[in-house]
Amino acid sequence: MRRFLLVLIFLFPFLISNAQKITAANFVLSKQGKGFRTIQLLLDDKIEIVITGAGRIKYIGTTDGYPIENLDQMGPRVEYYTDFDIHDVKGKLKSIGNLVFKYNNTFDIHDVKGTLKSVGDINITYYNTFDIHDPQGHVKSVGNVQVKYYNKFDINDRFGEIKSITGNTDELSVTTRPILFRQ
Repeated sequence: MRRFLLVLIFLFPFLISNAQKITAANFVLSKQGKGFRTIQLLLDDKIEIVITGAGRIKYIGTTDGYPIENLDQMGPRVEYYTDFDIHDVKGKLKSIGNLVFKYNNTFDIHDVKGTLKSVGDINITYYNTFDIHDPQGHVKSVGNVQVKYYNKFDINDRFGEIKSITGNTDELSVTTRPILFRQ
């Protein structure tokens, strides 16, 4: 028992150092809201990561403004989906340390395969066949943030354009433009 506690005490800092917590996230919608242009994440209040809509890392830096050439050097391991992930889209970001990225796959029959399903514990939903009058495949919600579009009941020619985004907070936002996390 004593050895177990001793090993646990020495491993505890290592286990905590690899844990990444999203302290802020901004999901930047494409012009028509059918997906994301980029996803901006602030991890542990010190690492900024920008991910493309295609699921690849575009930028990694510190909140001090210094770019990081390789995130692996800072601790968390970066993984992408491969041929071994049979039902998922190969080449998309799978994880950064313990932060997991999930995508709609062949089992999500009402959603478009390859669209982002979740980032960590932030779930993403899309308008699908059950939303008869709304634009199919458009982002419906990111966590508690709701996105509404002009639909078939709106009188004008703006079908599918963003009507409103509600529920943004300092920790989680959905926008049409990138924001800066650095103060």
